[in-house]
Amino acid sequence: MRKLLCCLGIVFGLSWGARLFPRQSPGREAPVVLTLEEAVTRVLARNPSLKEAQDTIAVFEAQVSQARSRLLPGVRGDLSYSRISPLQEITIPGFGTFQLYPADNYDVSAGVRQLVYDFDRTRKSVELAQSRVTGAADQWTILRRNLQFETARLFYSVLFLQDNIRVQRENLEVLDDHLAVARKKLEAGTATELEVLNTQVRIVAARDQVIDLENALETRVVVLRRLLGFSEQAPLVFQGEFAYQPPALEAEALVREAWEKRPENEAVRNQMRTAEIQARLARLFDRPSLSLNLMAGFKNGFIPNLNTWKFNYVAAVQADVPIFDGNLGRAKQAEAEANVKTIQDRTKDVADMIRAEVLQALADVKASREKLETVDVNVQRAGKALDYAKASYEAGTVTNLDLLDTEEARAQAELVRIRARYRLVLSGLALARAVGNTITD
Repeated sequence: MRKLLCCLGIVFGLSWGARLFPRQSPGREAPVVLTLEEAVTRVLARNPSLKEAQDTIAVFEAQVSQARSRLLPGVRGDLSYSRISPLQEITIPGFGTFQLYPADNYDVSAGVRQLVYDFDRTRKSVELAQSRVTGAADQWTILRRNLQFETARLFYSVLFLQDNIRVQRENLEVLDDHLAVARKKLEAGTATELEVLNTQVRIVAARDQVIDLENALETRVVVLRRLLGFSEQAPLVFQGEFAYQPPALEAEALVREAWEKRPENEAVRNQMRTAEIQARLARLFDRPSLSLNLMAGFKNGFIPNLNTWKFNYVAAVQADVPIFDGNLGRAKQAEAEANVKTIQDRTKDVADMIRAEVLQALADVKASREKLETVDVNVQRAGKALDYAKASYEAGTVTNLDLLDTEEARAQAELVRIRARYRLVLSGLALARAVGNTITD
């Protein structure tokens, strides 16, 4: 379940959404209504990068099996036949002529090779392969989490733009009404052409803003469609609200929580384990190994009955002792030790990064919450000012342009509040990401 976020609720911008995502007509797809949680779930189920990361894990798991195979005996079977001509013969006076080998030679055998001891080089190779599986799983976790928050960021930007367009269109309707009133007054001689021109200029500016907002919204919807796996013609309706409750924990508590939960931290710890295994393996590079070889089978060619098949075997102990490797082992050790130091430096950098991200996100949440409290009061003031301006306009104490200014100020105050709510939710997402929480389990 989502942590720290409550992202289900009422539909934003349906009036505008009906224009971008038309109603179903005969032969047309039904609109798909998506909440944030549904969108994230769909992205995680369909994203090709996640599937590629899963396939990478399978590759490393196969390498673990390959490394482990050296601990098991290797069995090999051989079957050979050879025809020899001319035959070598030897004649002993008084005893006759004898063949030294048969013309047709058969050999059927099976061989077994078992590693007895190699100073745990093979076992360390298995550990190294397993640590790479863990590293690939860490990368999959990080990618999955990043996709969640990228989807959430796009989802909320769509809601934000839909709400902005709704307010701007309401403002356009107000401007159109004012333009009609100004024209009637101009015809009646109770107003000047200045009021008409000023209103027309404002209408053009408002329409220009709507066009920019619609273009930004369409761009984000295209990206979301690609992430979600929908066709370009698929009608989508995004449902949600800007709701966020900041955590009640202090900064240091959040930093400790992030240190335990952030996948980057776990990834760097696994990288350190991998580097240490590589270092130990490098120190064992030039150590000797001991193997047992056994081969047994049946073949012909034994004196005195050359064509009779007989059981035979060979048992051997083999020691592989490196004498000089051109300093390759020493170079491998130097590389592995340098890699360990690199990971140590990275560990400190990750710790500093996590702390900085948590503190920055927490500061953004606090600032966004304070701004929202301020703009809420401002919206109330703007509403009261508009009520006063309407009453004054009806009483004839203010002009049409004065009322228009007040109505635009009320619309701008609403836009500022929408932006503040949007910024608070984005700050909450950043804090959730910094702490190590996810949007879906």
